[in-house]
Amino acid sequence: MNTKKTKTTYGVYNLIEWHARLRMGKATVKVAFTGGSITTQGVTPATFTTENPVIQFAIENSPEFHNGKIKVVRRVKLNGVVEIECNVPKVALPIPAPAPISTESVDAPVKEDENAPDTQADNEVEAEDNAEAEDNAETVPATTQVEFSCNDDAKDYLEQTFGFVRSKLRNREDIVAAGKARGVDIIFV
Repeated sequence: MNTKKTKTTYGVYNLIEWHARLRMGKATVKVAFTGGSITTQGVTPATFTTENPVIQFAIENSPEFHNGKIKVVRRVKLNGVVEIECNVPKVALPIPAPAPISTESVDAPVKEDENAPDTQADNEVEAEDNAEAEDNAETVPATTQVEFSCNDDAKDYLEQTFGFVRSKLRNREDIVAAGKARGVDIIFV
């Protein structure tokens, strides 16, 4: 769609200045009408001039324009063409009907591979490794000790490390309890 480019001046009568917020879909367009005056000699409307076709569209399709609050003061045709491209409509693809599912059960043949490694021996080795890891875990303490000089430092640590909300940590008991919940022994010096 091609239209001629225009420079349009819109006016709002009986106002000296007005900052309008015009809705355009989900967006809002801010338009500043300025330069109006009311004297004994007459009324000069507050005006806004634009060449932008999007803002012109927003103003001319606003309720204020349709009600007559905003009026066209002058319109000047410019040398130029505004090209407006429309989106190509999306074609809905037909959804194929699902194929019927058979209720018959089919057993898959099981093939034993002669080259496969012995899984029983591997399982025994893994069990021994797990037992050793459990023995080592019992000797290492599960909690980490961290020292702080004030509540704010401890709150900062819990907030940055574990994502606690500072407002929930009101006193030292709350801070220590939150640390213990995460496996940290908090000590104040």
